[in-house]
Amino acid sequence: MKRNNVFREIGGLLRELKDKAEVTVYLAYSGLLYSSVGIASGALKMEEQVDELRLKLQELVLERGEELGLRTALAVMLLVESLESISDSGMKLASIVSRELETHPVLDLAEEEMEEQYLLLEVDRDSFFLSRKIRDLGFQDTMGIRVIAVKRKGRWTFDPSEEFRIEERDLVLVSGYRAGIETLEEAEKEVEVPEE
Repeated sequence: MKRNNVFREIGGLLRELKDKAEVTVYLAYSGLLYSSVGIASGALKMEEQVDELRLKLQELVLERGEELGLRTALAVMLLVESLESISDSGMKLASIVSRELETHPVLDLAEEEMEEQYLLLEVDRDSFFLSRKIRDLGFQDTMGIRVIAVKRKGRWTFDPSEEFRIEERDLVLVSGYRAGIETLEEAEKEVEVPEE
């Protein structure tokens, strides 16, 4: 019974670490595409959270290593390091924007060829997003689109919860496969430059 609790706790923390590492990269890449210091800053903040989670997981594995067994403890440590490396890659991308370095034109070409696309939308009175909670949008299941961040009254909320309600004038950053993004792009108002 005790061993199952340790596995469950580690599994939950690993899932959270994976999600935050993924969001770090999404935000960093979006910040780069939109030349947005605000979005890039969110990536850097998310990367700090990944670092904290990494330490928490490592401490837990060291404290409970005997219950886990040597092979499992080693596998968890390697996975933690791999996820942290992914997050570090996002941090490096974000630092290009935060340090105001010039991006290479090949980035635009690469973005056009990628299957996964990013879109920044402004919510107005006619928007499908207006007054809906993220979970009620249903984009993840139907279109493979994920809400990465929302900017409201000058402040970004990164990796918003399923209960987060979208309001008029919010900027919503989404990512997803090309077909879903193109469908959404036809129905919503895209924003080219997110900084005010």
